[in-house]
Amino acid sequence: MANNLNRMLDIAKSRSGFRHVPDIEQLSPQQPETHGYYVGFPCVYGHRIRDTSQHWCYDCVRKIQSNNCAFDLNYVHAAYKTRLLMIWKQISVGHFEDCWEAPSLVNARIRFPSYRSIGDKRLSDNISAHKVIYQCTWGDVGKMFVTRLCKNKACLNPLHMVSSWNRTFPPQVIHPFDYEFNPEKLMYAARNQMREDPEQIIEKQYKSTIQNPLVNKNTPDYDEDKAMCYEPYVEECT
Repeated sequence: MANNLNRMLDIAKSRSGFRHVPDIEQLSPQQPETHGYYVGFPCVYGHRIRDTSQHWCYDCVRKIQSNNCAFDLNYVHAAYKTRLLMIWKQISVGHFEDCWEAPSLVNARIRFPSYRSIGDKRLSDNISAHKVIYQCTWGDVGKMFVTRLCKNKACLNPLHMVSSWNRTFPPQVIHPFDYEFNPEKLMYAARNQMREDPEQIIEKQYKSTIQNPLVNKNTPDYDEDKAMCYEPYVEECT
């Protein structure tokens, strides 16, 4: 079992293909192309730098590799707000350890913005419900797959989901986490967008324990129960 867990982590790292570019946000729109990136449709939190091949979001992948799962509906990009509100209303949110079931969304394909939306006036693509939840809490992974660790097809708890970017076991909590509209937050977000250089509000709320996304030396000790959950992920990656 330990060998399977280590194999999964090795596969995730070897297939990542992440290329760190210092101050990439300061480059001209054409310069990221020399590094295999392009300026595309904004992710849930407004980041625009994407991978040329798999279309994942540069900033989102850094967040995922830092093992930080977070969501605040009030601070997401305007193209996503209403759609995400309707989706979260259908999810039975409970304790972070439990499955959050949404029977109405089992096997559902949702019209949702994606990297393809930059050339689509409808700003929507057919995406599975669990991938939508992963991308709004973990980050936008473009064309890459998202897997449930719990094997429950009705579960939409983002802590039960991984992609090839996840380097280690998910954290115990989602922080920050707010899936309802808050008038004060919405007003603050609107004022922030009017600034010449808007701040990344939600990023300031990430836990201070995140690791450097380029080096993950603190792989957790082997745990048999968690390793069993990772078995289907190992199979998917092979």
